[in-house]
Amino acid sequence: MKIGICVRAIQTDGNSSTAFVLADTLLDAGHNVTLLSPVPGQATADMPGRRWAFIGLGQQRWESDAALIQRLGRTFAEQRFDVLLVLTGLPIPRIEEAYRLLPDSTALVPVILGDREHVYEPAVRTSRLWNVAVTISPGLNREVERRVPGRPVRMLTHGIDLPDPALVANRTTLGSPLRLISVGRLFGRKNVLVMPPILAGCGRRGLDVALTIVGEGPDRGPLEALAREAGVMDRITFRSIPTQAELYQAFREHHGLLWTAGQGEGLGLVLLEAQANGCVPVATKLPGISDYAVEEGVTGLLAPEGDAAVFANQIMALSDPGRWKTMSAAGIERTQRLFSRDVMAGELATLLEQIRAGGFPTPAARRTASRQWLGWRSHVPPALRRYIKRLPF
Repeated sequence: MKIGICVRAIQTDGNSSTAFVLADTLLDAGHNVTLLSPVPGQATADMPGRRWAFIGLGQQRWESDAALIQRLGRTFAEQRFDVLLVLTGLPIPRIEEAYRLLPDSTALVPVILGDREHVYEPAVRTSRLWNVAVTISPGLNREVERRVPGRPVRMLTHGIDLPDPALVANRTTLGSPLRLISVGRLFGRKNVLVMPPILAGCGRRGLDVALTIVGEGPDRGPLEALAREAGVMDRITFRSIPTQAELYQAFREHHGLLWTAGQGEGLGLVLLEAQANGCVPVATKLPGISDYAVEEGVTGLLAPEGDAAVFANQIMALSDPGRWKTMSAAGIERTQRLFSRDVMAGELATLLEQIRAGGFPTPAARRTASRQWLGWRSHVPPALRRYIKRLPF
């Protein structure tokens, strides 16, 4: 099948990671895959190991929203995809008008990756134009079903690359200090500024803890300032880990993953990758998301968002050698059983076969579905609108 995958940006994390996993899994199954994005990133054509084609969707400087929509619609129609997967959250206004130009032979599939209003809203607004929606956790699945009653919604396991079993067969025993690692972009939604109070709380409880932080972002400076203020800067090391192999090795060198992300986060692939390598998460409890990636009390420990005291208590609980060893082994087993690429490939194959068999028809022909007409602003290029606003009327 010819399959298109629309994603917000081509980069090394976030939704891009999901797009790459989907693309590789589909390519391995023999499908023709094209990624489409308004933000191509640097050196898109030179990405190592790239096998997929790429089409840029970015808005040109003097292109109006209406002209962009028409261009996207023509692109979708000309490509004649069998399936178009749209990872929700694309920064393209009124993209549903472009969907109307899709031939009815193309199955349109929104993929819901996060628990945020701006992720749900486009899928709800375009529910009469798509064939089936896909989510990546039971909680997201229930929420989409609630918002679009009567429309088909399916959950797809998000597979990860599993490490060589020999590398995780004999994880080192728990020692001192308790080594924690945090992985992700340093910015607001990740709640990274709660990490210094967590470390300080561990110190007050007499627990020797060291934290490795992998990631950059606008909160790096404030994080360092808070760490110095809390007297825990000497317990923190910042590292750059450019490859997945090096990240997996780092997980195997640490006892626990500190995941402080807040509401709106998706499944949390780093939670799965850590557990696959025997690194036990202490993570924010987000119903239907983190409590699916983590089996509470079995493969990891959860705490309320931003609650440094409970996080510190959970890290204390993790410091028990017997408990850590049991949870580490359980996490390895669960990810191997539930979150492998093979599991994902099988579910994708079933979904595509159902689509091929016509199992998910749209409620009406896309071109005749009711629509809202674009206002005059949509016909004025954004650059010109910004220029007009600066004029001294």
